[in-house]
Amino acid sequence: MAAKIITVFNQKGGAGKTMVSCNLAETLALRGKKSLLVDLDPQGTATIWASMASEEKPVKTTAINLSMMAASAHREIRKFVADYDYIVIDCPPAIQSLAPSVALLISDLAIIPVGGSGGNLWAIEEAKKLAATAVANNETLLVRTLPNMYQNVSIVKQVFQHLGMDEAVPMLKSRLGLRAAFKEAETTGQSVHTISGGKEASREVKALTDEILELI
Repeated sequence: MAAKIITVFNQKGGAGKTMVSCNLAETLALRGKKSLLVDLDPQGTATIWASMASEEKPVKTTAINLSMMAASAHREIRKFVADYDYIVIDCPPAIQSLAPSVALLISDLAIIPVGGSGGNLWAIEEAKKLAATAVANNETLLVRTLPNMYQNVSIVKQVFQHLGMDEAVPMLKSRLGLRAAFKEAETTGQSVHTISGGKEASREVKALTDEILELI
C-alpha cells in the first residue's frame, strides 16, 4: 500500500512544526508502522533531532534531509512511497520557499500548527491561502489547524475558540499543551514518550495520532 503523506507547515516560525513532525513520525514508528521523516527546512532541525538520539534510545523513524532540493522534493519523496506506511514532511517557516507548495501537491493531509496568541492567529492567513491553492491542484488534500502550546488561560482559549470557527480550514479536536517535555524531547533526540515526566505530553501526542489516522 502506498504511504500516506502528512505535511506539517506554517509560514510563521515558532509554531512548533518540527516538534509536531518529529513526535508524530516517531509515534507512528513506535506503533509498528514504517515511518519516514522528511526535513525540508534548511535549518535541518528535524534531522538534527534524529541525529542526537543516543545508541541506547535510537529513534524508530527514519529521517532524511531534502532541504537542498526543495523545489523538486515532491519527485524525490514519491520514490519512497512504496517503501513506507507514513511519510511526515517538516517544512520551513518561509513564505518565499517552494517547499510547502511542492509538498502539498503530494500530501494526503496538511497540518498547520498554531500557537495560542493573536499574532499566531493572524499569521496563519498566508498558510491558509497556500493551502487553498494546494487543494485546487490536489483535490483529495485535507487541511487542518492544530492548537499548539495550549494554556488554560482566557486569551489562549479565545484564540483557539476563534480558530475553531473557521469552517474552510477545520481545527483538529486534539491539542498540544505548553509543556517542558516537548522542549526536552526536541533537544535530546527523543520523543515525549521516553521523556521522564512526559506522561501528559505523550497522552496528547497519542490522541493527535489517533485523530490523524482516523482522517486518513
